[in-house]
Amino acid sequence: MSSSNNTEATVQKLVIRNNHEWDPLEEVVVGLWVPNTLRMPTIEESVKATFPYITQEAWDYLGKAENKLLSEAYPADDQLFCDEQEALVQALQSLGVKVRRPDEIEFPVIATSSCYSRDPIVTIGNKTIITNMNLENRRQETPSYRRIALELATQYNGTVVSMPPNKAGYPDSNAYLEGGDVFVDGKDIYVGVTGNASNDNGIAWLREELGSDYTVHKVPLNSNVLHLDCAMMLINERQGLICKEDFVDFDALPDRLKNRQWVEVEPKQAQVMATNGICVNPTTIMMRKGFTEVAEKVRAIGVEVIELDFKKADYFGGGLRCSYQPIRRKEA
Repeated sequence: MSSSNNTEATVQKLVIRNNHEWDPLEEVVVGLWVPNTLRMPTIEESVKATFPYITQEAWDYLGKAENKLLSEAYPADDQLFCDEQEALVQALQSLGVKVRRPDEIEFPVIATSSCYSRDPIVTIGNKTIITNMNLENRRQETPSYRRIALELATQYNGTVVSMPPNKAGYPDSNAYLEGGDVFVDGKDIYVGVTGNASNDNGIAWLREELGSDYTVHKVPLNSNVLHLDCAMMLINERQGLICKEDFVDFDALPDRLKNRQWVEVEPKQAQVMATNGICVNPTTIMMRKGFTEVAEKVRAIGVEVIELDFKKADYFGGGLRCSYQPIRRKEA
């Protein structure tokens, strides 16, 4: 065998791996905020009803940009949102984490951005899933991840799978699964259901796809919550952040999930992403600045907190966890 063949034979592929929410991060996808592209809809009652998780303060802010590009109403803010996301990339890279980015949306539609990479893809174990998102405008985000999916499928050990395509509109037969609803706790998978994103059909599909090695738990949440990660964060196998009021029945949760040392946050804090952080490893998390009391409580239970500016969480229904999806965590 030639020396070149010997070299090729010894090259080992990286592995798609996300076995726990808290295993040390090695590689992620972070979303892409593209300035001068986000166009706002008319802010009317029907639109507000579609997004019950967005605060009135945010609606007041967004109302000044209705039927315009956000940059026309708030040029400095539009650039700031981009800068904050790029600062997140730099913060992760400074910790040794490899960061991938999606492509720009080729044909932008109203109220659509590729800044939230949590939802279009989900990594569970050695499998990355291209999901089906609920809102039709958000479905336009999926093509931005095709390049990454192809690279994972051809260059990594693991599996890349797409959910079966849905029909246009919102027929009852559609299956929705969004990454913000999905938490990975070994072989226990928790999926939030609020009526805004993932649904029972999506959970049924996931159970079949993962098979008997996994137990997929449905977690009902109140309708003012977008995703499960807007109400909960698992820091490690023993600790976490939670807003218990956002759960339909907290006492009915699986014991493995329920019986943790929880740092509790108030509903008004959860609504602006107090629980929506990044678990870097079992003893280190990233949180958005502005939750000083919550951050101090987390530090008091022995967890390091890295605080980052991330103001867009207040206005677009997403936060730090929404903005990244793990591809590879270290094996515990």
